[in-house]
Amino acid sequence: MKGRNAQVARIYKILTILEGAPHGLSVADLASHLQDRGFDVGKRTVYRDLDALRAAGFPLEERGKSDEQGTRWALERAMRVNHYLVLNSRELLSLYLARSVLMPLKDTPFYEDLLSTFHKIEEKLGSKSQVYLRELSDELHFEPGPSWGLGLVPDVVETVRAACTERHRLRVTYSAASSGVTGERELGPQFLYFSKGSLYLIAEDFKDNVTKTFSLARMSAASMLDTPYDGAVTDPDSYFASAFGIYRSSEPVLVKLLFTPALAPFVKERRWHTSQKVIVRDQGRIELSLEVGLTPEIVQWVLGFGANVSVVEPPALQAMIRDEAARVVDLYGRKGERAAG
Repeated sequence: MKGRNAQVARIYKILTILEGAPHGLSVADLASHLQDRGFDVGKRTVYRDLDALRAAGFPLEERGKSDEQGTRWALERAMRVNHYLVLNSRELLSLYLARSVLMPLKDTPFYEDLLSTFHKIEEKLGSKSQVYLRELSDELHFEPGPSWGLGLVPDVVETVRAACTERHRLRVTYSAASSGVTGERELGPQFLYFSKGSLYLIAEDFKDNVTKTFSLARMSAASMLDTPYDGAVTDPDSYFASAFGIYRSSEPVLVKLLFTPALAPFVKERRWHTSQKVIVRDQGRIELSLEVGLTPEIVQWVLGFGANVSVVEPPALQAMIRDEAARVVDLYGRKGERAAG
């Protein structure tokens, strides 16, 4: 790690170290702590970092000098943004570094409120702190991912959110993805759930008294009824335990997938599902096992790895992959024939 990125990492670590040392540390001690954590630094570099933090407005103070240790540097335990919100220095830095994570919310009703929150914080920080934190945050970027909120109606989102909070029944106008039919539904709201660029409502459908997943993008109208919803509370972790994504099937099954050496590191270093287990096989291959429902989401995910993965079990998933692959081959075969003709 070099240049500005290295300084960001060092400064974050210095804040962490100082927060754990209420009586302060000398520059020599700080350099030693940083070296223990893998940073190749000397006292001169630490002095530069401390000067940068102090110039940016971080509450550093010099304490009791000692002939052996020199000045001890200490950090106030908290930075008061206003009379009610108190952040320590590391929390404040983290907040700014993670700011771009929120960009996928740009097209949602939440984004203006988030911007307002950051502006209020900035007003309390002072110009030097603002400039310095913005410079640091410019060094850390996040993949934007899908944009959340496309197609959302702000009034619908607010009504659904209020119904979840107040536990009141909802009446919504909803267009079902499977049938394409638009009609009214009366729902018992449980909670809102963000996933892969979309916002969903988990709610009991009073048509058949089954808890289901509803996309807010397919709701064109919503009204909160006076009738309280007294259904049992649904735990999000339990509800999605067997889901690979947002939609659930009846019962989870054991899925075993064998990945080629080319993809083994990529697959092994990620958490795909809470149930996953990884076994190293011969020739650099790995076997990934999951306990999930057989939904279109798991099929599409497996297909996305192409010939670098094979389904060991269950046979039902093998058949689903084979059938879908055959349809893809047929589709492109027909396109090739038309182009040749």
